[in-house]
Amino acid sequence: MSRKPAPPRPNKAKPTWLDQLAGDLVDAGSREHYVDAALYDYEYRRRRADVTFYRELARQRLGEGSGAILELGAGTGRVTIPLARDGHTVVAVDQSPTMLERLRRRVAAERAPVGRRVTAVAGDLRSFRLPRQQRFPLVIAAFNVLEHLYTRGEVHACLRQVVAHLAPGGAFAFDVQLPDLGWLLRDPAKRWARTRFTDPTTGRAMLYSTNHDYDPVSQIVLIRLYYEPADGVGPGHVVKLSQRKFFPAELEALVAHAGLRVAARYGDFSFAPLDGSSESQVLVCERAPGDLNHRRE
Repeated sequence: MSRKPAPPRPNKAKPTWLDQLAGDLVDAGSREHYVDAALYDYEYRRRRADVTFYRELARQRLGEGSGAILELGAGTGRVTIPLARDGHTVVAVDQSPTMLERLRRRVAAERAPVGRRVTAVAGDLRSFRLPRQQRFPLVIAAFNVLEHLYTRGEVHACLRQVVAHLAPGGAFAFDVQLPDLGWLLRDPAKRWARTRFTDPTTGRAMLYSTNHDYDPVSQIVLIRLYYEPADGVGPGHVVKLSQRKFFPAELEALVAHAGLRVAARYGDFSFAPLDGSSESQVLVCERAPGDLNHRRE
């Protein structure tokens, strides 16, 4: 899920070239990972637990098929299409043109009844608007989508959009990573997660590795993904990925500030409780009673 550059933040001090550089890196990291949609699908082809979770949640909240779902950061449809196969109608929002193009191609390859249930929409997490003021009984944002909201203002803008698109009694479900301080504070000069793979487009053997820098003040991690030919012949390239990390109490406060309440919170995609060993925070939220902010909008 890519996004538009954030508007300048008010600051009494004049931004320096270092501030501008950091902002440019964060913005690049919100887009570059989603340019090669074929490689993206290849890298996450075995990620299935979250798909199972959102399918089961949709079944619990909406029944067997025929429910309406709004999906934010839908990407190439890894979650979208299974939900449509289950009988749900899905409005799939994403900012990346390449991801939306691949989603539309995948939808076109499905059986006609499934394809008709998916509507792909270009939109920004912070400002998307759907026609006819559509409301949904279920809104989802799977696979760390909200980690592309880098400031409190951006988070609030997105969550208020969610509230505006929730039907009465509806739910907003999303997942983000539980911050791992050991991982965040790794030596940024070393390479990690070295993996050999075959590029799905070129068929060439490649080596993958990664490292990152973490700013504990902004809570933003700037990740570098290295792709290099396994035979050492020819240049490699580096893809930037930027993510905002959310701690559990902070996340609950952000949700409450936007007029939502946490109805359920899990530590994995099997509905297990959140604890210190969890890798993910999975939240199911509902509109808070007496949401005065929403009444004023």
